[in-house]
Amino acid sequence: MIIQTQLTKNAKTTYRSGTAARESRTPASVPKPSRYHGRGVQNGNGDANGNGKGSHNGTGNGSNGRKTRRKTGRSTLWSPWKLMLLSILLGMAGSIYLTHVFETQNDLREVQQLRREYERAYRVHTEVRRNYDRMTGPAEVYNRAASLGMISGGAADPVIVIYR
Repeated sequence: MIIQTQLTKNAKTTYRSGTAARESRTPASVPKPSRYHGRGVQNGNGDANGNGKGSHNGTGNGSNGRKTRRKTGRSTLWSPWKLMLLSILLGMAGSIYLTHVFETQNDLREVQQLRREYERAYRVHTEVRRNYDRMTGPAEVYNRAASLGMISGGAADPVIVIYR
């Protein structure tokens, strides 16, 4: 003969022939999560209802008053090897950035030097072109021809008309 009695809201005890056999849970007797069910501060990764990892204060952890074992080591998001890898990657990124900055500054110096050289060459070219234009201009040609003894033909040559 099997007799079931409900001792608490969370668990049922089954009796077989007068002795307690075991404690069982049914889906209907699982405690509903409540905001204040854990009755204490939590310092692990879980909710206040006793679900998840970590330790709790209070006995409302869904285990019917039994104490649960606490984990000694907490799993964290940043393990030591991840931190070392992150610091190495950040160091490499920083050194690449600094190298880029110094190379850009060197390129800027080179561009400025080339600009100065171009401007100097442009000034020299402009001056030489002005001198050439002055030497080959009409006023200079007439003065030089007069110094060589040539006679000016006038403003324009007379028009030659041929009659038939």
